[in-house]
Formats: sequence, C-alpha cells, structure tokens
Amino acid sequence: MHYRFSLSARYSFYFLLLFFIPQFVEASCTVRGKVVDDNGETMIGAIVVLKSNKAIGTVTDIDGNYSLKIPDSTEQTIVFSLIGYNTLEEKVLPVKNGVVIKNVTMKSSAKDMKEVEISAKAVRSNDYYFESIKKKSAASIDYISSDVMKKTGDNTVTAAIARVSGVSTNGALITVRGIGDRYVKTTVNGSRIPTLDPFTNNIKLDLFPTGLVDNIVITKTASSDLPGDWAGAYISVETKDYPEQLAIGVETTFGYNLQSTFKDYITSERSATDWLGFDNSLRNRSHDNFNYAYITPTPYQELTALGLSNYYNSLGVNEGNWGLGTSTGDYYFRLGLVQLGLLPPALINDLSAVNAATSQYNSGGMKNHAFDILNAPATATGKSFANNWNTFQKSAPLNFTQSFSLGNQTTLFGKTFGYLFGFRYNESVVNDQNSTTARASVALNANGEYEKFIASQTTQQVSRQTNGWSALMKVAMKLNNNNSVSLMAMPNLTGVNNVRFAKDQRDFTNYVFTNSQFYEQRKQMVYQLSSDHYIPSKEIKIQFNSSYTAGKSIAPDFKNVQYFFDPIS
Repeated sequence: MHYRFSLSARYSFYFLLLFFIPQFVEASCTVRGKVVDDNGETMIGAIVVLKSNKAIGTVTDIDGNYSLKIPDSTEQTIVFSLIGYNTLEEKVLPVKNGVVIKNVTMKSSAKDMKEVEISAKAVRSNDYYFESIKKKSAASIDYISSDVMKKTGDNTVTAAIARVSGVSTNGALITVRGIGDRYVKTTVNGSRIPTLDPFTNNIKLDLFPTGLVDNIVITKTASSDLPGDWAGAYISVETKDYPEQLAIGVETTFGYNLQSTFKDYITSERSATDWLGFDNSLRNRSHDNFNYAYITPTPYQELTALGLSNYYNSLGVNEGNWGLGTSTGDYYFRLGLVQLGLLPPALINDLSAVNAATSQYNSGGMKNHAFDILNAPATATGKSFANNWNTFQKSAPLNFTQSFSLGNQTTLFGKTFGYLFGFRYNESVVNDQNSTTARASVALNANGEYEKFIASQTTQQVSRQTNGWSALMKVAMKLNNNNSVSLMAMPNLTGVNNVRFAKDQRDFTNYVFTNSQFYEQRKQMVYQLSSDHYIPSKEIKIQFNSSYTAGKSIAPDFKNVQYFFDPIS
C-alpha cells in the first residue's frame, strides 16, 4: 500500500505543474513572410526586428524568407532594414498562438548624383615617373629628376646634367658621347632656346637653376616625335608647374670648397652690382669715342700734325696720293722739311742737305712732338679708363644659394586659376692658387733627331667668381574641362669674373708677369605661351606652344697686362 500511494502523489504533482504554468506564460504569434526589392528580387540578409524589443529579431534567408515570433498581446511594429535600402516599418496585429503572413517590398535608398570628375597630375619630379616613360620609350633616353637634383645639391642644369652617363661638360657647355656644338639641341618646355654665343650653337645651361626645374630629359637616339636636325642629343628642360594647393618653399644652401672657401684668392675690382650678375658700367666702355694710337705714323700724318695740312691741301696732296716709299713721297717729305725751316729751298735736291735736315727732324724733337700730337686723343682715352688694371688677393666666402617659391590654385572669374612664382640667387668662387702650365717645343739635336724640351714654364693663380639670379613666373587658367591656357616668363642673369695672375719664366734672367681679367655677363629672357585643347567628339588633342627668347651676352672687360722683370738686375 505504501508503494502505490507514493506513485500517485508524484504523478499528481506533475499534473498540477502542467496545468498552472501556462497560466503564467504569455501566448505568442508567429509572423512569416518574404522580403523583395523593387524589381521583385529576394533580399538576402535583411534584418527583421521587433520595434518595441530589438532583442527579438531574425534575418532573411537565401530565398528572402523570414520567421519571427512576437508576443501575442497588442498591435506590434516590425522593422525591416538593409544597407542600401530605406528602413521599412510594418504594423502587425498578432493572432494568439497563430501565424500571420507579412510580405514586404523594400525600396532602394540610392539617389541620383551629379557627375563627379576626379583629375590628377603625374608627378614629373619623381624617378618612378620617368622610369615608366623610359621603359615605354622606343628611343634611348636618360633623365635627371628634381628629387635627384635636391639630393645631389647641384645648383645649375650644367652641374646636374653632367651626372648622366655619356655627358661631359666644358665650362657651361656640354657634349654627349663626344658630340657637341651644333649637334646638340636644347629646349625649355618643348621650345627651342637660341644660343648667346656667336661661335657655337651649344647653349650655356648654367643660366638655368635647378631650383626652378622639374626635370631634364636627354634623348640620345632619333624619335619620330622630335625634330631631326640633331645628332648628339636632344635636351629638354621642363620647368616646375603650379601646385594643386598652396605650397611655399624656402631653401638655403651653403657650400664649402677646400681650395677656396675662407682662403685668399686672386680677384680684381668689382662693381657695386656684380653681386646681382651684371656690371654697372665700371668695366663697360663706349667705343663711339674711342681713339686708337698711332704706333708707326706715316710722314704725311706727322707733318700734317705739325701744321702742314693746309699746305699739302693746296698742293692737292693727301695720304692716298702721297706715294709712301716712292720718289714722289720723298719729294713731298722734302717740301715738308722746307716748310718747317729745316731745309733751305735751294738745297731741296742736295742729298747731303736733305739727310742733315732729316736727321735734325728725327732727333731734334719734331718727330716726337708730332707723335705726341697724333696720340693725344689716344692718351686721353687711356686715361679715361678706371685704374683697375691690377689684381689683388681677397678671402673667399662660402658658396651660397637662396631659393624661394610660391604656388597655389584658386578661382578667378569662375575658372580654375593656377600660379607659380620662383626666385633663385647664387654666388660661388672657384680658385686654384697653384696651377702650373708648361709650353713644350721640338727641335733637332746634335744627332739629327727630334727632341722635346720645355720652352717655358708658367705658374699661375686662377679664380672664377659667379653671381646670378633667375626667376620664374607662371600662370595658367582652365577655361573648361577641355581647354586650358598658360603663360610663363623666366628671366636669367649671370655674371662671371675670371681673373688670372701668371709668372712665366722665359730664362734664368727673364720673367714675364701677366695680369688677366675677363668679365662676361649674360642675360636671357624667356617668354612662353601654351594652350591645350581636346575635342571629345573627334577624340582629338591639340597642343599649341609659342616661345620668344631675348638674349644678350657681352664682355665689358678684358684686360691682359704684361710686364718684364729681371731678378738679377
């Protein structure tokens, strides 16, 4: 009996639980349906949640179907969402322990946008840009980029381009693979630059500073897109372009030269504007009123200088019909001696009297007086020159370069407007205080063989001081997406002062000292106008480029003063 009673009690307890627990559990409703888009395509992964309790939710399956259990109470709101589509809220009236079908259509949230144009410029100052061009080019090309020039510290295009394989320099002139002069063509932004030297077609590239240059491209073999009137190299110097945003650059460079910096070097008197790359007329001299000296005047010139020009004019005699070195000229000279009172008229044909009168003329001071009269204008011309014939020593400063650049883009008249301004100044001294040159000669010795010997040996001090400045002014306007125009002006001024002091030992008792001064100033003004046009319907690109260059090279000073010195006497 006891065993039966226990079993009945246990089953009664479970029965009570099954009866009372549902009274405390809230009834539920199942909402099912399918989610599609405007085109009827199923929406996979759409999020379906209950608005009042976001913890109750699900996502649509691969067929866009969903199933969500919600409380069976009052009206509920179900939220449908998916990235790229508008969020959708749908109200559902639950059915107690039932199923509600709710199919929805979600609309895309994409909006029509205006056309967006993304443009960018190739960075032409980097090596990778030119490596790509070099690989694609059918011609053999080399290049120097702005990045490399900054790393090496080269101040001029001449110094930078000398680093290219096969390129050598001679002063400011260059040769490529041993070929130079008229076989090398130079352009700036695609336009040719004329030479300032009448003796060569090669351009002195030290006029162009590296601070205003983007890159230098050297083409060594012919190409169909280049002119064909060159054989050595086609050099293209590309100036900097305006930046996409405000950019200000300031660069100061100091250089130390072991042979010259802070050491004495040979130099000459300089004008107040030499530091700007040009002479302010200290050396320059007008040749309009220049008078040359009469080193060996003719008898006609001497006698007319002594006041006999009217006399000879009355005879119809001039320098052209004087008959120098003939009997006619000798007779006119005798007439001059008579007019000077040195020869009696009766003895004009007496040879001994003529010789005596001639000797008196030559040694009595008349000839020298005529020489002084003839050369008085030349003497005045010589005295008008500044007394700067001698050279002297001076301490050399540090080589110096200062660069400044400013560029930006803005809007002008509703158009994109870009501008760039750059300025560069440099000063440098190159010096050699212990240079030696020897002049060799060849002669037959006692055995009848040719033998070389040193005819003369020269020790010298040489220096070169360079000052100059360059500027770049460039503006460009983008008229529309297919048309743009730009204008550039680039002035360059350079002054070079070459000084030399040499001691030439001709023999043991004869020394020749030479002071040489040579100053050259060069000015070049480059103006360029270019425009780019594109015709979309024809897919045609048109480029227009015009250039005007005004250049001037003068040497206002060239002095070569020699004097002899005998150390024994």
